[in-house]
Amino acid sequence: MSINKNYIVATAMMASVALPLINVSHVDAATDMRTVTASSLNFRSGPSTSHSIIGSLKKGQQVEYISASGSWAKVKYNGVIGYVHADYLSKSTSTDNSTSQSTTQYVNAKEGLNVRSGAGTNYSKIGKLAYKEKVTVLSTANGWSKINYNGKTGYVSSTYLQSTVPGGSTSNSGSNNTVSASASAVIAYAKTLLGKPYVWGAQGPNSFDCSGFTYYVFKNKAGIILPRTSSAQSKYGKAVSKSNLRAGDLVFFDTNGANNGQVSHVGLYIGNGQMIHASYSQKKIVIDNFNSSYYQRTFVNARRVL
Repeated sequence: MSINKNYIVATAMMASVALPLINVSHVDAATDMRTVTASSLNFRSGPSTSHSIIGSLKKGQQVEYISASGSWAKVKYNGVIGYVHADYLSKSTSTDNSTSQSTTQYVNAKEGLNVRSGAGTNYSKIGKLAYKEKVTVLSTANGWSKINYNGKTGYVSSTYLQSTVPGGSTSNSGSNNTVSASASAVIAYAKTLLGKPYVWGAQGPNSFDCSGFTYYVFKNKAGIILPRTSSAQSKYGKAVSKSNLRAGDLVFFDTNGANNGQVSHVGLYIGNGQMIHASYSQKKIVIDNFNSSYYQRTFVNARRVL
């Protein structure tokens, strides 16, 4: 049976069910990801045009490649397994849920840092890095960093890596430039959600309230399950002073009137006097000046969870 490629692409526009435009999440950095190159591509239940259409994929969306079946590819998208024509997929070098640019980091764990064969504590230990040891990070995903280790690939917890040598001097007034790899990944992920609408009680993926935003970002990028409310989040993790803030810290405010210590709002500090948050007044996720008179007046406390 010959396959009309134009038919495969064109009929996707008539599919009765369209797959949601949601980024792939919880994908290990080693997963084989492919990118859709057609403007619209049928996602089918089997490897031929005789199988039913599950939905349609749009150009630029990424799928997890599983295997080949002739000229068809078996793939997974948002947890659903189906088939698409392989001619309309290209290989990806990174995923929306990982950072793949090679960077230099340093171990900030004084007791040393275990190197594992995979991205998780269930994988075997293949070595250990010393405190302050320099390491090349190949990619970061879900709280784990893929590294070069003695000529091989290994994985370490991103929490115990940072971009500067531990023990170096730091500056005050919220300008501490020490940023761990996990904090960098969380901030980068948070920025992909800029402009998403504020909706009270929402925790993603398409709308958020303030604590729903921080809950969603930390859960999906760092694997950390925060409490759901801003008040509860303000008691989670390690207390940190305003003068010792660093990128990745959570900052809390009393925005309901006189500042009596009752937390009603949370943001994510991203360094250089800025924070990203789901703003009730602006009705969307924005980056604001943490050092503005308003936020300095309403500031209650800050917590470090990375």
